[in-house]
Amino acid sequence: MTRFSFPFLRLPRLHQRRRFLPLRLRIAIGSAALVFVLSFSLLFFINIAAINGFSRIIHSSGLDRPRTTVLPNGTRLRNTLPPLPAPLAERLAESFARGHLNPIERALLLELQSISLIGLALVAVLGGFGAYWLAGTALRPLRQVSNAARRISVETLDTRLALTGPRDEIKELADAFDAMLARLGETFAQQGRFVANVAHELRTPLAAMRASLEVVTSDPQATLEDYQEMAAAQERALSRLESLVSNMLLLVKSEQPLRNRCEVSLGPLLEEVLQELQPLAQEHGVSLVLENLPDLVVIGDELLLARVFSNLIENAICYNRPGGEVRVNGLEAEGQARVTVADTGIGIPPEEQGLIFDRFYRVDSSRSRHSGGAGLGLSIVAAIVQQHHGHISLWSEPGRGSIFTVSLPLVQSELAASAHAALPSAAGRAGSEMPVFAGR
Repeated sequence: MTRFSFPFLRLPRLHQRRRFLPLRLRIAIGSAALVFVLSFSLLFFINIAAINGFSRIIHSSGLDRPRTTVLPNGTRLRNTLPPLPAPLAERLAESFARGHLNPIERALLLELQSISLIGLALVAVLGGFGAYWLAGTALRPLRQVSNAARRISVETLDTRLALTGPRDEIKELADAFDAMLARLGETFAQQGRFVANVAHELRTPLAAMRASLEVVTSDPQATLEDYQEMAAAQERALSRLESLVSNMLLLVKSEQPLRNRCEVSLGPLLEEVLQELQPLAQEHGVSLVLENLPDLVVIGDELLLARVFSNLIENAICYNRPGGEVRVNGLEAEGQARVTVADTGIGIPPEEQGLIFDRFYRVDSSRSRHSGGAGLGLSIVAAIVQQHHGHISLWSEPGRGSIFTVSLPLVQSELAASAHAALPSAAGRAGSEMPVFAGR
């Protein structure tokens, strides 16, 4: 079977990779070319049909044959003049304007009308089929996207369109659809891991509570000391559950838009955080040092920002060596407030540095469990920093320690000068001295 193709509807293969024609322009060019071809075909058809029809009518009327005139004396004279003194179209127009047509002219006009109607019907039919084919060709990739969307479910998120062809709007839509499926798949996978980790973290303290209860209740000789040990174990398990639930709620809050926005001065905020963590530092024999912190003012949620630096400094204390040090430093660079938390602790292996901000990830599971951690601290830090349009970076070397750098957008100086007194701020809570906290 012969297949017809229209080269004006697609680019040559040689140029498909080099040129980019928007879909709208391609459809416009194709439609214009289709209208031109059909119009030319209509004119050609009418002219050919009119020539044949006029010849037949003129021949049947005898206008195309020479006429003879018989004189009174019997002489026959042959008339060789043109049978029609004016062009046929002009005669028809003049007769139509006068309002009367002779039978031959009326037959010619009727023939023209019939031919025009037939040609118009053919052009309309061909144009309809051509437009339908053109639209189907242009929208075929959209049908692929639609069919793929109908097949999508949780079990088939690995489906991809993998659409080929020129990079036009349809190709971009298909690529965006594939990227969306990839993100959905990753989101569902993360959700599954998150639920599994939450269930595991909840199961551990609950199992400890059940075990301590069973030990005491199954022993009829249990003493008051046994019950006190059970109560202490229950309290530790409940504290761990409370911490886990609190961290999960904070993680959910960090993924929502900021509501309590105010000016926050980082100097007094860090002083307060260090004062709160001073007992923990003394317990681990770690020195806390706050140095070189200019007047850095940012816009954000004060409680969430306090949680960021509290988690970082607490990790630096817990994973430090006895007699170690935690230094908190701040500076202004490129319109951002950069706060670094450096420790002299155990460090993080290079292969695990890219995973420490994942939820429930632990570099050292046994040590994290011993300290009561669930692997949510750094993921909360990263989520809050991102919520404040900042970013966090890490440098670490095993055996030498780690440095976390938090960068947050600074309040513009003119806004800080004019609105500092009007907006609530954390600047008035403490003095401007840079204290040094030393462990035992």
